[in-house]
Amino acid sequence: MNGTPRRGPEPGELAELVRLLPPPGDPELSDGRHHLLKEHLMLQIQEPATAPRRAKGRRFALLAAPLAAAAVAAGLFVGLPGGGETSSSPVAKPADEGGATVLLERISLAAAHQSAPPVRPDQFVYVKSKVAWTTRTGNGPRVPQPLREREVWLPQSPGKRGLFRQAGGKEIVLVGTEEDLTYRKLAALPTEPGALLAGVYAKIPKSGKTATPAARNAAAFQELGRLLTEQILPPRLAAAVYRAAAKIPGVLVVPDSADAAGRHGVAVALVANGERNEWIFDKKTLTYLGERGYMVEDTKLAKKGMVTAATAVLRRGVVNKAGELPGKP
Repeated sequence: MNGTPRRGPEPGELAELVRLLPPPGDPELSDGRHHLLKEHLMLQIQEPATAPRRAKGRRFALLAAPLAAAAVAAGLFVGLPGGGETSSSPVAKPADEGGATVLLERISLAAAHQSAPPVRPDQFVYVKSKVAWTTRTGNGPRVPQPLREREVWLPQSPGKRGLFRQAGGKEIVLVGTEEDLTYRKLAALPTEPGALLAGVYAKIPKSGKTATPAARNAAAFQELGRLLTEQILPPRLAAAVYRAAAKIPGVLVVPDSADAAGRHGVAVALVANGERNEWIFDKKTLTYLGERGYMVEDTKLAKKGMVTAATAVLRRGVVNKAGELPGKP
């Protein structure tokens, strides 16, 4: 058709069109994702050449969790019971893709690659640790107790007696093991994080002290933490515990904390009722070191700054008899 030719846009019109276009996407990965994928690659490279190949689905599952740049807050000085020093309240960001989620995924990857021999029903799990908690008399306030060393030999068959030793062997008491914490029972727990966490919440009462969502979240965090102390976990379950914890609302990162043995590490924590409960990990190996409880505000039972719990796992092992020590690690 004959007609007036269409003219191109004037320079001013072209600039206006460019301004209205959406900005181009950024194809670069975040620093946090680069770092996490690099760590996973290094873990794969370091595995023995003779190790059996893992199923592709498992490797994909390890990489499928949300990953992003880490963004944690400033560190804090940590005081232990009897040290005469307490830390100030920290400034830490809540759990998200840039904080506790990334850290717990890194810890999960490390746990999945750690070796842990199966424990037979006729054997004992040995754990040596340092501990200090608070006690109460009647309706009185919480009172910190002195730091002490303890050893336990936990039987892996219900009804079988184990051994508990405290204060350098001055006190010896026979103990049993909760049936749900034997290696056989632990190995039967779900290793899918969502299913594991759902099972934990299902056991928490919906009334009384755990009636509110915040209280239920704190109870779930504490229940998962119970699995980390005086047990030996199958690697896949250990990995699931950390990934399940990342799903609990309110979990945050404490960049610097210290266990009962004075070992510094990075921690994940949850605050409830004025108290922060922390799981502490070695900053290099990401292995579990211990736990710490700390008051971040005044309550009727404790003052801000009080260390309410301090533990440090010094040694774990599997032995055939109560009272026997495992071989050198």
